[in-house]
Amino acid sequence: MLAIAISFFLGDTWVQCLPTLTPLYFCAPILLATVAAAIFRNKTAIHCALFFIAGIAWATSHAWLQLQDDLRPEFEGKDIAVTGVVVSIPEYESYGVKFLFATELQSTVTLPKELQITWYSQDVKIHAGERWHLIVKLKRRHGFANPGGFDYEGQLFREGIGATGYVRESKDNHLVEIAAGHLILKMRAALAERISAAVPQSAMQGVIRGLAVGDQQAITNEQWQVFSRTGISHLIAISGSHIGMVALLFGWMGGGLIRIPAAQRWRLTRQDMQAALGLPAAFAYSLLAGMSVPTQRTLIMLAIFFCARMWRREINVWNSFGLALLTVTVMDPFASLAIGTWLSFGAVAVILLNRNGRLGKEKWWREFLVLQAVVTLGLVPLLISAFGNVSLISPWVNLVAIPVFTVLLVPAVLVGCVLLVVDAALGSWWLQYLSMLMAFLYDGLRWAASTPMTTFYFAQSSSWALLLMCIGVLFIVLPQLWPMRLCGLLCCLPSLMWQPSKTGTGEFELAALDVGQGLSLVIRTASHVMVYDTGPKFQSGSDTASIVVLPYLRSLGIRQLDMVMISHGDDDHAGGMSTLEQGMPVTKWLMGPSVNTDALSRAAWMRCQRDQHWEWDGVQFDVLSPQSADVDDGRNNTSCVLRISNSGGSALLMGDAEAPIEQRLIDQHQIAATSIVVAGHHGSRTSSTPDFVNAVHAQHVIFSAGYLNRWGFPKADVVNRWRATDTHINSTIDAGAVTLRVTSQGVSQPVWYRIPQRHYWQDIAQPQSN
Repeated sequence: MLAIAISFFLGDTWVQCLPTLTPLYFCAPILLATVAAAIFRNKTAIHCALFFIAGIAWATSHAWLQLQDDLRPEFEGKDIAVTGVVVSIPEYESYGVKFLFATELQSTVTLPKELQITWYSQDVKIHAGERWHLIVKLKRRHGFANPGGFDYEGQLFREGIGATGYVRESKDNHLVEIAAGHLILKMRAALAERISAAVPQSAMQGVIRGLAVGDQQAITNEQWQVFSRTGISHLIAISGSHIGMVALLFGWMGGGLIRIPAAQRWRLTRQDMQAALGLPAAFAYSLLAGMSVPTQRTLIMLAIFFCARMWRREINVWNSFGLALLTVTVMDPFASLAIGTWLSFGAVAVILLNRNGRLGKEKWWREFLVLQAVVTLGLVPLLISAFGNVSLISPWVNLVAIPVFTVLLVPAVLVGCVLLVVDAALGSWWLQYLSMLMAFLYDGLRWAASTPMTTFYFAQSSSWALLLMCIGVLFIVLPQLWPMRLCGLLCCLPSLMWQPSKTGTGEFELAALDVGQGLSLVIRTASHVMVYDTGPKFQSGSDTASIVVLPYLRSLGIRQLDMVMISHGDDDHAGGMSTLEQGMPVTKWLMGPSVNTDALSRAAWMRCQRDQHWEWDGVQFDVLSPQSADVDDGRNNTSCVLRISNSGGSALLMGDAEAPIEQRLIDQHQIAATSIVVAGHHGSRTSSTPDFVNAVHAQHVIFSAGYLNRWGFPKADVVNRWRATDTHINSTIDAGAVTLRVTSQGVSQPVWYRIPQRHYWQDIAQPQSN
């Protein structure tokens, strides 16, 4: 069973890694599986080959069907009337409410079955299970695409969301009725609302809702950072360990019920009563969690365990593991796209591998310590590949947190939920005292997270180094002799000590990060790193410094910045300034005249001004603007304009400088032919004038703008103006992050991040040569 399940899962995973769904990509693995089965002529090998091919077919058919459900391009950006049902617990923010919307059959347009909708209104109240008629504006799946960053498009595809959008203000928006069905969702939403009403002012409200119904929307970004740094994020929502605890508790209660006369008259045994209470309790709690992958895996394995006990059968634990893996993959063909799947099954696998073949029974506390160490070590390759970091204090924090959450907090939260249903006042009293206890524990976690070196960030290593690390970790967790574990440690070293390629002396690399409607550039020389602008801050409170810039820097193994230059004070350029200061040491800050420096808590800074000059590793840096007279000339025209040059070429960073600044640079003979230009003001008509475009005669121009932004940047006539001078066009909308390197021989070909990282669910424009 285990070999068959792994074969099916690998076939499914192969499809999810493909750039396109073309027959060419399927021929080689299918042919290889067929040849292997023919050569070995082994029954198990033949079964594995067949299930590998079945996994490919299963994933491909579901992928093709899901792609057909995508929003058609001609409907993007248009007002569309749609009727549907709210199929998630609405997320209320300061700017409005966000929810999943299951569409019903429309007579005029064909829409995806499920949409992610935001309603920018603080007055509207949305509830799960309501049917609404709305006027919406939609767009196809699109997210930031950067090295080290989060794949938002992949998450939307994995969740079956065919488009995102927002509600247009209209008198036609109205509630139709409370839809029939969706009983479990309505129960979860109602319980979440009761919890919010019981502890309205508590900072721990989000944690209670997460443990009760798997709803984490009320957990703040600061709290998530604390949980991540201490390595206990897996405990903050309903997880496999919580499901197992509930099953164990109710199973124990069921075993006690065997003493009642009624059970004895029916000739029920302890095993029967344990299964009769434990399995339904685990199933009910899994439904409250929304049937996430960890809960599915735990529920399946518990069902196998309880059924085997009822039928008096001995079942191999590896067969149970394989059956759970096969069932989850069949139920959700896109489960391999979720890191939770790998972490959940990976944790169980390393425990089983470590316990395999051990004789005797150790003391419970020693076994708990060993298992904690095994899981921590076993998941390191997955954590590095998915998040690029490992919490160094996680093993010690989890020694306390796992028993506290599993034995104390989760049962207490469930008791509180029952009391809320029976008596709202009593349940509210119970949850208020529980929230006080959680707040006390959170203070301890926050203290632990604030200690030095809580998290270690790893540079993004190659696939072969990660594969070698997986093999090394396998040697370490297996119950082998110490020489084998030493070999395993040596296998881990390439990934742990990996250093990405660096620029040579006299060279520089310019990376325009994909931050949507904003700008953030990273410039690297042989031994120095500079960030020019930090991108925007969002209404939700997050910013691109935390979700784009810092992950990119850490993926390159960068731990300190030599300089940060903020071109001017507009939020789409300076929105992540404070986050960047807190996330990484910065030696020097240069600010445009309009930048508000109150956001910096402790950094030393100075204003940028024309004629400032410095040299790093043979590369020249010159500030061309602003002049002192530009302070009152509006925010955009006070942008710090920076020229970077070496013997092979140059780059001109314009910020949001507009036509007057461009003309002055021409008149003062400050610019000439330039290799790379980062177009001013995201490609608006207020910049990139004909005289400026002809003067710089750039080889490459970069437009940093947001997908379907409301201003239509970059403007088509501006793009055509650059293209007319044989300039290579690079837009972060199409390319994601754009990277160019300038050496003594000239400018390298631009690297578009979306091209090598393409997945079959993405529409990607190819670079055009002029």
